Amino acid sequence: MTFQYPVNVQRISLLAKLKLAACVKLICACFLLLNVQLNVANANTVSLVGNKVATYIDEHELPARQMDLVRAALANLPEALKLTATTQAWKGSGLKSGKFIGYYDHYSLNDVKDDYVYSAPYMKVNLHIVSRYQRAENIIRLEQMYRERVGIENRFANTDVLRAERDVSWARAPSFFDVIKQLAEDRVDFLLVDKRMIDEMNILLASVGEKPVYISKQAIVQVDVSLAIQKANAEANKIISTFETGISSLRSNGEYDKLMQTNLQRDSLLDDRIYTDMLRKW
Repeated sequence: MTFQYPVNVQRISLLAKLKLAACVKLICACFLLLNVQLNVANANTVSLVGNKVATYIDEHELPARQMDLVRAALANLPEALKLTATTQAWKGSGLKSGKFIGYYDHYSLNDVKDDYVYSAPYMKVNLHIVSRYQRAENIIRLEQMYRERVGIENRFANTDVLRAERDVSWARAPSFFDVIKQLAEDRVDFLLVDKRMIDEMNILLASVGEKPVYISKQAIVQVDVSLAIQKANAEANKIISTFETGISSLRSNGEYDKLMQTNLQRDSLLDDRIYTDMLRKW
């Protein structure tokens, strides 16, 4: 014997299915609309990325002079500008996925890529030898560090040029803080570091009555920094042109030096809270 649902139950079941189908269609339509809105927003936003570097590229309202410089140079860009500070891994994945259309920290120590358009260098990073020993002042070539163990940040050591360097033994560290810590703990006698960064460190040392570290009088390595935009982006050349024009204007009106905070008669840009213990033991 076959059981059959009453007619009213069948009608309710059919009505429920129709309502469910309508809900599914509505949800799909909402997702489609959201996706369109996101695509429009992305199309109207220039999203650029850079690796975190203290005082240059940072977040949480910490000093970020390189980001400030890039933002000022692109102030006349019609699109909205979004600058992100992140790690090397997230930077790479974000560029591959299309989350970012370019990066604002290309070092001349790395090879250029065919799928990117590069700006003229807008910033120079001079790497100097640093030590507690005065002889550091007379170092003029990396070859003078032959077989020495030299502290260096990964952002420089992992580049195409310095990765192949065989005259010295690199003591790699993930950040400037970790490089300075090597010197503070006497794990190395010499560092190859960014001159602007070691100037900030010497300001910190002076603030607690310590002698400044010695710095080579001559830059050992000079690094040009450029903006890189993916060629696949239709606005790549326009963005680069706007950026270069902006940098030129900032240099001519004196704003460039203000943004880079070249006047050292001030407090250090380094976050002294994380250096407190190191300075106490210095």
